[in-house]
Amino acid sequence: MISVITKPPGWIFLIGLLAPCLLVLYWASVPFWYGIEMFLIGLFILGPLVLVYIRRLTTASFEGQVSGRPWRWLVAPLIVWATILALVTNAPFHLRFAVSLPEMEEYAATVKEQSVDAPCEWVGLYRVCYSSPHYVESEAVPGSAYLSTEEWVIDSNTGFLMVPHGKPEAETIDDKYRHISGRWFGHHGWDNW
Repeated sequence: MISVITKPPGWIFLIGLLAPCLLVLYWASVPFWYGIEMFLIGLFILGPLVLVYIRRLTTASFEGQVSGRPWRWLVAPLIVWATILALVTNAPFHLRFAVSLPEMEEYAATVKEQSVDAPCEWVGLYRVCYSSPHYVESEAVPGSAYLSTEEWVIDSNTGFLMVPHGKPEAETIDDKYRHISGRWFGHHGWDNW
């Protein structure tokens, strides 16, 4: 039993660590993070995996067997540190948005009225399921576009807002905005919770 614990993490462990890290990075690639979900993945999946890794490393170091295939001992911490670094710099969102921006600009230019019962479609790397001009006091802002996005597994009221100039109206209890770049803002509305 001790010989298994003192060996470097195998591929099953590393894949088990990488999969939730990739899920967290995916959830961080939207304008407003899925904070609660990311916290729960960290607490109930990543936390125990890190504790198992620390237990194996300390047991191996007491047995004097850490030197066997030392690069394999480094893979797990590198995965965790790369995930933390990506989250701190907001790299998943910046990358996904930068790749999607040209298509989002083209799509926003075509938005003239609300898309009622339109099928969802991919606009860049985001799945847009509803679009409309931006409304201020029941009046459509000319040249504006609201793109409501949908992610798999989680249903939330997030999307993007493009305004031709200035800023969107002041935030309300239901609506929050985050400036992304240029004319683009992230939007988070009421999630029906």
